[in-house]
Amino acid sequence: MYKNLFVPCTKIRTWALSLYANIDGKFIEQFDFRLKDVTFKKLTDYLHKPVDSSSLAVTRILFGLAMLFDIPDERGGSVMEKRWGDPTICRFPLIPIVKAVPMPFMALVYAALWLGALGITLGYKYRLSATVFTICYWYLFLIEKSYWNNHSYLFGVVALLLATTEANCYWSLDSQLGITRMKQTVPYWNYFILKYQFFILYFMAGMKKGTAEWLTGYSVQNLSEHWVFSPFKLFLTVPQTDFLIVHWFVFAFDISVAIWMMWSRTRNVAMIFCALFHLMNSRLFRIGMFPWVCLATMPLFYSFDWPKTIMRYAEKPVSKVKGGICTYLHKFKLNTTSGRTSNAKVITKVDDNEPKAHFDNDKSNEQNSEDLEEKIDNEEKGTEEENTSETKDDEIFDDENNSAKTSEDDGDRRKYITFIFIVFHVFTQAFLPYSHFITKGYNNWTNGLYGYSWDMMVHTWEIESVIVKVVDNENKGEFYVDPYIYSPNDRWTRHGDMVYQYARCLKENILKQFIRNKGSNHGKVISNNISIYVDVWCSMNGRFTQRMFDSKTDLLNTFWSPFEPIRYLMPLLDEALPWRSLLHEIKEDVHSWNNYSDVTFIADFPDYYQEKFIPMELTNVTMTILEGVVAFEPEVEKFSQGQSYKLNKGSRVKLVSGTFHRVLTIGTKPAFYMYTFTNSSEPNIENSTVNPKLPVWEELARRFNNMIKFAKIVVTNIISMFFQRCQ
Repeated sequence: MYKNLFVPCTKIRTWALSLYANIDGKFIEQFDFRLKDVTFKKLTDYLHKPVDSSSLAVTRILFGLAMLFDIPDERGGSVMEKRWGDPTICRFPLIPIVKAVPMPFMALVYAALWLGALGITLGYKYRLSATVFTICYWYLFLIEKSYWNNHSYLFGVVALLLATTEANCYWSLDSQLGITRMKQTVPYWNYFILKYQFFILYFMAGMKKGTAEWLTGYSVQNLSEHWVFSPFKLFLTVPQTDFLIVHWFVFAFDISVAIWMMWSRTRNVAMIFCALFHLMNSRLFRIGMFPWVCLATMPLFYSFDWPKTIMRYAEKPVSKVKGGICTYLHKFKLNTTSGRTSNAKVITKVDDNEPKAHFDNDKSNEQNSEDLEEKIDNEEKGTEEENTSETKDDEIFDDENNSAKTSEDDGDRRKYITFIFIVFHVFTQAFLPYSHFITKGYNNWTNGLYGYSWDMMVHTWEIESVIVKVVDNENKGEFYVDPYIYSPNDRWTRHGDMVYQYARCLKENILKQFIRNKGSNHGKVISNNISIYVDVWCSMNGRFTQRMFDSKTDLLNTFWSPFEPIRYLMPLLDEALPWRSLLHEIKEDVHSWNNYSDVTFIADFPDYYQEKFIPMELTNVTMTILEGVVAFEPEVEKFSQGQSYKLNKGSRVKLVSGTFHRVLTIGTKPAFYMYTFTNSSEPNIENSTVNPKLPVWEELARRFNNMIKFAKIVVTNIISMFFQRCQ
C-alpha cells in the first residue's frame, strides 16, 4: 500500500522540481539572477538597469499629442463657458473643499493644462510642463465626479507617472537646447512603471468581467448590431455574437492580452488583436482619446530601441535619395565652376612664389626653436612646483575619494527611495479596484467609484424616469422640479453620494430663487423648512425597471458617509433574475407587432406606489400583472369617483393616454408588471438618414473646430479678465 502511494508522490515531486527549474530559468533570463538569490539590492539594481530611451520619448510625444486633442473635447475645453460659467449648476466634487473656480479663472486652468500638454509633446521645460499638466488635470478630475470614467482616471495616472520619468532626455527641445543632458539610456523603471499601469488596465478590466452578469451575456445587450461586428455575423447570429464575441471573447482578451504582449513569441499576434480591439472601440463608443492613447502606448511592450531600428531601416532609402541629390548638385557645381578653375591654374604657373615660400619656412623654423626653449623652461618650473605641491595633491586625492563615496551613497539612497515608491504604486493600483469594502458610501447596485475601478462596460443602465419632489413643511405645499435643470448630466441619478449632494445644491438654488422673487407678486412663497425627495427608476443589465433610492427619505434630513453603506439605497431585486429569459421572449414578441410597438417592465417593493402619466403620443397602452398583487387607482375625473382595483397575476388594464394613474404594491412580496404600448412619435426607420461608417474626416474637422473654439474662449476670457483688473 505504501509503495503504491510512494510512486505518485515521487512523480509530483519530480514535476514540481521541473516546474521550479523552468521558472528559475525564465527568472534568470529576465533578471540575470536566480530566484533564490532575490534581494532588495538586486531588485533595485534591476529596476535601475540602463535601457534605450527612444521608445519612452515616442510614448511621451504621442501621449502629449493625444492630450492636446483631449482637452477641448473630453475635458470640455470647447464648451467651458457652458460647463463652468453658470453658478446655479450643481457640482459634484470628490472633496468638498476642492471646488471649481468661476470663469474666467477656469480659462486660466485650461490654458495651463493645454500648455502643459504642449510642453510634454515637445519636451520643453518638461518637468515644469508635466507637473503643471498633472496638477491641472487632477484638479478638473476632482471637482466634478459626474464626468468621471476610468479613461479619464488613466490619463491622470499616466501623466503623473510620466512626470517622474526622464522622458525628455531624447528627442526633446530640452536636450537640443541644453536644458537637460541628452541621454541614450534611462533607468528601466521608467518603462516598468508605465507597462505595469497598462497591464493593470487590461488585467483588471478582465477580472471585473469575470462575473455572472457578464459571463451570462446580460451586461451588454444588442451591441453586435453595430456594423463593426459584420465579419462575425457571417457565421454567427446576433445573440451568438453578443454572447461569444462581446462577452466571452472580450473577457478572455482583457484578462490575458497584456501577458501575450509581454511574451516575445506571441507579441506580434497580440498586438494585431489589441489594435483591432481599440479601433473597434473607437467606432462603438464615444470615449474620446482612450483608444488612441492605448494604441500609442502599445509599442512600450516592444524592445526599447524600436524607433532607432525603424530609423536604421529607413536610413538606406533616405541616404540613397540624399546621395543622388548631392551627386547631382556636385556635378552641377563642377560644370558651373570649371572655367574659373582653369584660369586660377594659369595664374599659378605665371607667378613665382618660391622665394617667398623659403622665407616663410625660415621664419617658421625660428618660431619653432623659440617655442622649444619656452617649453623646456616650463617643464623645469613644473618639476619644481610638482615637488613642492606633492602633499597638496595627496590631500586633494583624498577629498575626491570622500566626495565620490558620498555621491555614491546618495545615489544608492535615491535608488532605494525610488524603489519604495514603485512598490507603493504597484500595490496601490492592485488594491484600489477592490477597495469598495472601505469606501462603502460610493457603492450603489455596483461597487465603488467608477473612476478607478476599471468596471468598463460591465453594467448597462437604462433610466426610465427621475422624479424630484420638493415639500414646504411650513406652508404645507409641494411642487416638482425638472431634475436636469441644475445638473450637467444624468450621472448623479445613479450614485447615492451625488444624489445627496444634488439635494443640497437644489435647496440652495430654490432659496436663492425665492429671495430674488420675494418682492414680486408672482413669486412663490416658500419657507426655509423644506424637504426633497428623489425617485429614480432605472434598469441595470436588462433587468426589471425599479426604484433605486427610497422615495420616502428626505435627502436633506439623512446622513451620508464615504465609510458607511447608503441608508436610502433600495436593494436590487434579484427575485426577478429567473424572469430574464422570459422578458427577452416577451420583448421580441411585442416588437414583432409593428415597427412602433414596445414594452417596459416594472418591479416595485411592498407598501410603495408609483404615479405614472401616459403621454398622448402613446396609444394602445395596456398594463399586465406578471407577479404579485397591486392596487390600481385611475385618475379621478370630473364625473367619476376615485376608485381602486385589486389586480392579481395575469390581470390586464387598458390605460387612457393623457391621464395619470397610481399603482400600489400590496402584500408582502414585490410586484412585477409590464406596459405594452405603441409609440407614434418614433421616426420612420425607412426614411431615416444613414450615417457614414467611418466619418474620419468629419471627426478630424470636429476636433480641429473644437480646438479653434477652445483657443477663442481662452483668449477672450484671459483678455477680459486682465481688462477688468486694469479698470
